[in-house]
Amino acid sequence: MNLYQLDLSSLLILRKLLDEKHVSNTALSLNMSQSTVSRALQKMRAFFEDELLVRTHHGFELTSKAEQIKQDLTPVITSLEKLINKQSFNPASNTGKVRFYGLQPQIETLLPKVIAQVRQKAPNMVISIDTIPKRHFDELIKGNVHFALSSHEPSISEQNIYRTIVAKRDFRLLMSKDHPLAEEQPTIDQLSQYSFGQVSLQGEKTLSIEKKYSFSMLKAKGAHLNVPLQLTNFNSAPSIAAETDIIFHLPTPFAQAACKDERLITKKVPAELQLDFEYVYLYWHKHFHDDPMCKWIRNIFKELYEGKKINA
Repeated sequence: MNLYQLDLSSLLILRKLLDEKHVSNTALSLNMSQSTVSRALQKMRAFFEDELLVRTHHGFELTSKAEQIKQDLTPVITSLEKLINKQSFNPASNTGKVRFYGLQPQIETLLPKVIAQVRQKAPNMVISIDTIPKRHFDELIKGNVHFALSSHEPSISEQNIYRTIVAKRDFRLLMSKDHPLAEEQPTIDQLSQYSFGQVSLQGEKTLSIEKKYSFSMLKAKGAHLNVPLQLTNFNSAPSIAAETDIIFHLPTPFAQAACKDERLITKKVPAELQLDFEYVYLYWHKHFHDDPMCKWIRNIFKELYEGKKINA
């Protein structure tokens, strides 16, 4: 294995291949022909002296060596991106990729205006957005994304993470307009008589408001909210709320947008159940703190959101 024989373009294609595990999907994602991707795979197989991708009954899977290569490739390519961007960064001609992670409500509320600015000033830049529920800071720490939008806070052990406030965090109760509580502002006692749907994005076992409810209802020993439904994302919550008596506790912009469906309404959350974490932050890691492209993106967020009362 000779470093001088390494084909950088094939290495970049391999990185995407190891994520997709599929030649045609990789070609589509990179806007290349399948034959170009296949040739790159053959070059990398020869270079690493390993099959890398092997066919199974369930499609292609990575070999153990490919798994290790995938883990090691990210910091290498991140370093190359930083090297290139540090030498020259001109938004109008930049063809780099900026990668975001965030949950659907924050992405839908905050990123469209950012994307509009990027498209206007850097039309050749690629924007990648990951909304798959997971631990909010894992991809940031690994260097797989440049930014994360989150109302969560990293643990003390997760060092070298920077942040800035971009919005306030606010919630509403989403329910059917035919719900028994639709004609009044629900109290905590009234809510205890009805059912909630839980959107469990990271495998949470209880509703986000459960602790607040339990604290407020200590007089009722063992009091808890009835949660007969658990979802792993926000997408189906509006249609379920519209057809049932189930109530959802959701970020305000998402809940209000859902009310384009005339079968739905929102209600304020009782003061006793309002959550303590009230801000959405833009997070980035030390990996990219001095990266010119990322500084430019942070300035866009600053211009759009600093000091403004945006709910997300």
